Amino acid sequence: MKRFSYSLTLVLGLLALSCAKQPTVDDVVQKQVQTQGGAAALAAITDQVSKWEAKFLIPMGDSMVTATVDMIITYKRPNKIKFEMFNPDGSTASATVFDGAQGWQYMMGQGVREMVQSEMDENHALAETWIEGWHDYAAKGIKLELLPDTTLVEKLLKVLRSTDRFGNVSLNYCDPQTGLVERMESNMTDPTSMTKIPSVMAFENYTSFAGFMSAGTFKQYDQSGTLMFEAILKELQNNASVADEAFAAPAPEEAAPADDAEEEEESAPEDEAQM
Repeated sequence: MKRFSYSLTLVLGLLALSCAKQPTVDDVVQKQVQTQGGAAALAAITDQVSKWEAKFLIPMGDSMVTATVDMIITYKRPNKIKFEMFNPDGSTASATVFDGAQGWQYMMGQGVREMVQSEMDENHALAETWIEGWHDYAAKGIKLELLPDTTLVEKLLKVLRSTDRFGNVSLNYCDPQTGLVERMESNMTDPTSMTKIPSVMAFENYTSFAGFMSAGTFKQYDQSGTLMFEAILKELQNNASVADEAFAAPAPEEAAPADDAEEEEESAPEDEAQM
């Protein structure tokens, strides 16, 4: 009886030890914050400007055509963020701007429109976590839940379900050693249909820039798993003295030049005077 008691005590002790080693949500978040440079270093970043080479993969018949543009992402505390893409001649191809309260989107040839509420909520939540990730997540109104580990591409990852203050839910697959997110699955507002559609983002090649850890590459896939967008980080600057004016609504498109008929009509009186 005593021997059985010793065995039961040993089993219970090992079970308790095993349970104690299971990581918590806060363990994963703490690893992430430390890998990114530590809470104090992240808090010292007031704004950030990053430059990327962005590639769009566009279906064209049975093949995919690649279009490459320059992209700049501008951020300023506490929740301002702007994405700009440029044509080869340096003109703006598109711009998505959120100033902390309102948002706009500009598309070349389509002009400027105000964001719908779901877009503003998504950009608001994104801006609040752009630098610090999940640090102080409860104060940001974020609920995190640790789900069972999963294996992707032969790598065991921690899985956190995040629900932000606006009700947006995402599944985040994190490296168990660093806490950094390597894959995110969510539903995002499609700017064409204005409906929520599945979105998969992959974050790769994390690199330290002036003590700040950033993904060097991020990719976006469609519902079928086809790669649609890829961006490669070229330059990153923290505390670049970004002005609030950088997040003003995009300027409306300039009026198209007068056509030939209008030009001829304007010149008609002069021609008649010569006759």
